[in-house]
Amino acid sequence: MENNDKNLILKKKQEAYSLFKNYDFLKAIKLLNKIIIEDDLKDSACFFLLGTSYLHEKNLELAENNLKISMELNNKFYDTVHNLGVVNQLKSNYSEAINLYYKALELNPKSLGTLNQLAECYEKSKSFENAKKYYNKTLEIDKDNKVAFKGLARIYLKFGYHKQGLEYVQKSSGLLRFTEKEFKIIT
Repeated sequence: MENNDKNLILKKKQEAYSLFKNYDFLKAIKLLNKIIIEDDLKDSACFFLLGTSYLHEKNLELAENNLKISMELNNKFYDTVHNLGVVNQLKSNYSEAINLYYKALELNPKSLGTLNQLAECYEKSKSFENAKKYYNKTLEIDKDNKVAFKGLARIYLKFGYHKQGLEYVQKSSGLLRFTEKEFKIIT
């Protein structure tokens, strides 16, 4: 491949990335497909952007297909593994999502998003102890994480531990005040 061809492909990739960053996912999808097909490009980053653009557009099948190709080309890219987990979670395929989130955590152990998504998958698959474990791991890294507080609130309230549940609701939103004797909603 000549330098001019490489430069042209690089410019197209930069344009696609710019469209992606500006939330113009449909134009990014069109350009990325054009780059991949016309230039016969086997580039992990392009397939990641294409899969993630499809994810934003709620086309889970094409998102999954392109993210899998990206992962085949580079299985060490955290964002690809995480987003493939998100696709599986949205498809209610919690066991596969959980496996992918574990792989993502191997690549980025302190990812709050992945920890919370993993906890949510456990919560939705009714493995509440594991859900609590990962919400609490999130709080070890970020003691004010509202997603983890809300998740723990749901779990405690579901099992009738109202005081603990309300404490987590308060931490997540700051809308409740309570003592041992009473609680009130602040408006």
